[in-house]
Amino acid sequence: MRYPLPMPFGWFQVAWPDEVPAGKAVPLYYFGRHLVAWRGEEGTPHLMDAFCPHLGSHLGYGLGEDGSHGGNVSGCNLVCPLHNWVFDGDGNVVEVPYSERLNKRAKVRSYPVVERNGAMFAWYHPTDEAPKWEIPEVPELNDHPEFTKTYRKHYKVKTHWQEIAETVADAAHVQQHLVEFEKNLGIEPGTSPKPKVEEYSTTFPDSRMRFYQPFPTPRGLVEGRIDTDSCGPGHAVTWFTGLVDTITLGCAIPVDQDTTELRMTFAVRDLGDEALTTSVAEAFVEGIAGQTVEDVPIWENKAYVVKPALSDADGPIMKFRKWAAQFYAEGLDHIDRDQYEPAAPV
Repeated sequence: MRYPLPMPFGWFQVAWPDEVPAGKAVPLYYFGRHLVAWRGEEGTPHLMDAFCPHLGSHLGYGLGEDGSHGGNVSGCNLVCPLHNWVFDGDGNVVEVPYSERLNKRAKVRSYPVVERNGAMFAWYHPTDEAPKWEIPEVPELNDHPEFTKTYRKHYKVKTHWQEIAETVADAAHVQQHLVEFEKNLGIEPGTSPKPKVEEYSTTFPDSRMRFYQPFPTPRGLVEGRIDTDSCGPGHAVTWFTGLVDTITLGCAIPVDQDTTELRMTFAVRDLGDEALTTSVAEAFVEGIAGQTVEDVPIWENKAYVVKPALSDADGPIMKFRKWAAQFYAEGLDHIDRDQYEPAAPV
């Protein structure tokens, strides 16, 4: 195991809604568990553990009535492909076609699910505790009249969730990415002033990062900002304002202890010209995607330094780690409190 860190609890994006259509079941693998996401024919989404408690069939695989492969959904219920046992959205067995008696112990673990901000989220906690917070609404990601349609990117990375999320607090790395951002906007690389951290505040479950970032243009400096609001470990919204107003929803979800999936949803403020708006939106999305692709081999090959030797300009990395530790059910004692104090400067 590369990381001395447990799997976090919280709300995590397991799909985009259209990936789980009505009347369909989809096999998934997250949290180190085989899962099945499905949507009743009336439209309600569900997520459950994948294996039938009867004899262990995977509820996400089978042959549907229409000849398609996948789990079998009947009305508002999920049907096991092996013996046609029927389960409701809470994982209770509600019908055994060849028996009048129901085995009440035959229950499948289910997970709370909400669809918000153009994404399907499930609540995961290792000891099955109830949700501790709600996901905030982000109007700009919900068919907002002043913003474009949403764009998507999707990555799987061999790293722990915390390593990806820590990038938000890494001011020096943000500065590196700005060079690529400048190229995409036609600005001479390296000419923008360094980003200034104006605020980094944390509570439970939220964190706020406020970067001040002006950009040089032929008409002089344009005021700019990079602001990120995180709600738990699986929902981070970043606003880029100034040259172009954009919004990114970044959702990291643990696949297993050492693998994380990153789903990103983007929207750009309408500039009043469809062709121009589309061009700017696509350039922005590809710019962020390019930065992410550059980071993947770094994340996948770096070591986790428990007590890093930080400089005074690295950003609030240790404060971020204290915030992140709130989402480990085992608590700080399991992780080692000493890691939250940086090494003394040399």
